[in-house]
Amino acid sequence: MKRKMLWSMAGYTAVIGASLLTRHTAREAYRKTAGAAPPENPGRRDTHWREALAWGMASGALVGMARVVGNRLGDEERRRGERRRPRRALEHLKD
Repeated sequence: MKRKMLWSMAGYTAVIGASLLTRHTAREAYRKTAGAAPPENPGRRDTHWREALAWGMASGALVGMARVVGNRLGDEERRRGERRRPRRALEHLKD
């Protein structure tokens, strides 16, 4: 159980890190292309619909893809790590 919990924590950390990095990169890309900061609150009256929808779709899609990639890479690394170690070395970590 300990080993599985450690890998789960590592996987969640990778997913959160990938999401935060992607969100930051998306904000910077928006600033460079639009010349202004992305809308922080799409519900405000001074935010145009086009800006709010474009930012929502772009950031949502990018963060969603980053989460999937982080999750998949974490799972692949966990599987590789489990294959590398001899079974006898893992006996003390079983439930």
